[in-house]
Parts: sequence; C-alpha cells; structure tokens
Amino acid sequence: MNLDLGNAIKKLRMENKTTQEEVAEYLGISFQAVSKWETGTTMPDISLLPEIAAFFGVRIDDLFSVDHEDELKRIDHILSHDGLSEQSYLYAKRILEASLQDDPDNVSALKLYARLHLKKTNDDLLEAGRMLERAMKRSPLDEEIFGLYRAVRGGGNYKAHSDDDWFIRVCEPYAEKHPQNFKLMVMLIEAAIRMRYFEKAEKYINRMQLDNNKEYLRQISLGDLELAKGNLDNAKAIWNTIPAQNSMGQYEAGERFNRINEYDQAIKCFKTAFDAAAQPRYLDAVFSLAFLYTKLGRKADAIKAWQLILDTLASDYNDYDSETVKWAHNEIQKLQDNN
Repeated sequence: MNLDLGNAIKKLRMENKTTQEEVAEYLGISFQAVSKWETGTTMPDISLLPEIAAFFGVRIDDLFSVDHEDELKRIDHILSHDGLSEQSYLYAKRILEASLQDDPDNVSALKLYARLHLKKTNDDLLEAGRMLERAMKRSPLDEEIFGLYRAVRGGGNYKAHSDDDWFIRVCEPYAEKHPQNFKLMVMLIEAAIRMRYFEKAEKYINRMQLDNNKEYLRQISLGDLELAKGNLDNAKAIWNTIPAQNSMGQYEAGERFNRINEYDQAIKCFKTAFDAAAQPRYLDAVFSLAFLYTKLGRKADAIKAWQLILDTLASDYNDYDSETVKWAHNEIQKLQDNN
C-alpha cells in the first residue's frame, strides 16, 4: 500500500472536476495547502481526513492509494463477503471505471464490474421485495402490489425456480384470505404449475371467486394445468368450451393454441375474440393475428390484419398519427417490400 495522500486527493479532485480552491473552501484552509498536499510537499493533518473523505463521498480508507491489483482484490472481497453499501458500490464503480478507462479489455475488471451490477441489482430487488411485503400486509386486495411483487420475485431463467417457490410461500396466505383477488390467484396458479405443484394449482383454481365475465380464467387455468400434466387433448377440449361471446377468453385460448402450434384454431379464436369485443375494441387479438400470419408466411393476410388495426384505431379511438399507427404502416410497408 502506498500512503501517498496527495496523489489520492488529486486523483479524486480531478475525477470530481473540482478545483483546489473548492476543496480548500470546504475544509476552511488555503488553496496553497491543498496544492502542497498534491505535490507531496506536506501531508494533511489527520484530523482533516474525515472531512476530506466526506467532500469526495468516499471512505477514509479510500484516501490511501492502493496498487491496482490490490484494489481489484479488495473489490472482489467486497463482492464475495461484505454487504454492498451505497458507499462501497460507488467506490468499486469508480475504481473499475478508472481501470477500464486505462485498459478497456481488462477481463478481471470486466468480470468484477458485471458482478458489481449483478449484486447491486439483487440487493435492490431484495429491498423492493421487503417493501412490498410490508405493503401487502396493509392492503391485501391491492392487485398492483402483488403484480409488482411478482415482477420482483418472478425471476427469469436461472432463478425462476426459487423465485416461484418464494412467491408461493409469501403470497399463499393472502390468497387463502382473499380469493376474490383473482389476479393474485392467477399468478399463484402459474407459479404452482411451473413448480409442478399440481394439487396446489388445482386448489387455487377451484378457490377463485370470479364473476361471469372472468369465469374464462378458470377454464384457461384448468387447460394450462392439463397441458402441464401432459394431457394435451384434455387441455384443448377445455379451452374449446370458452363461450364465443367472451372476447378476452377467446383471446387467451388463441394464445394457448398458438403456443402448441394449433395455428388454424388460434386464428379462429383471435378472429372470434375481435368480433366479440365491445367498442372501443381491444386490439390484442388482431396484433396476435398479424404476427401469426407473418410467421406463417401469409403476407396478404398479415397486411389485412395490420390494416384492420389501422381502421379500428381510426374508428374506435380517433387515432390517425400515434406511434402505433406509424408502427402499423411500417409493418405493412415491410410486408409489401418483401413480396
């Protein structure tokens, strides 16, 4: 370790784009004193170290310059053993950015930077989860709270399994008390199916309290459960029982048939969903139809679907120039150019 405080102060001052005069004014000393520190003529009084560290937003330890390899080792130790405080995060970020500025291809620094952001993200998600757990105790019928918690604990890829289990354990008691919170029930059903907790999923499905317009959610979920069990024919039969006049139910059924490559049935459901929609009509089913036709190479049908989107935006929403309108025009143009 190199106890060259002057060089450390100069480096921090340059990084923060501050002058010797600004440092001196904060500390209540002359700028000549700061200049002497930076040239190594004198050393700061030890009593000033806390104020110097506070000015630059670092720890007192950070004022002592450390060899490059020692700095990377220290960051590795922070990421492996210490809790990542805001101060240690800023310290590691500053050191790693400086290191990568000197050598953009420094693999050790790149890996540490990736670990730093991953740890910061995970710590932030944990804190967000704790806040939402407090919120759900106060407002157990607030659907947005559980939606946010699902996003925090929903996980992706490598941590989806543990996050599904955590979500179930935390939220199941609220579902038991408030089965009318159908969005929470649906999220629990999805998590239980992914975890292959089939009996638990079936219990949630049966306990859902739904009005007639939402009853399709039970049929969709029952079909999802049968599909997860490997009973494809049963799943299709259940989805086909959804009434034609239930627009959202037909749309969700179409999405399921699309996923299992039953494209003709998916197209039929999407068309039925749009026909059954009340004005102003939701366009989710037509978007799905346009994407599916494009996937199948049915360009003329895809163009018709995009044109239907434009017509509906105009007639139902008086929308002629939004970003969605521009998007639809661009998709039509791309399809026409590829003919």
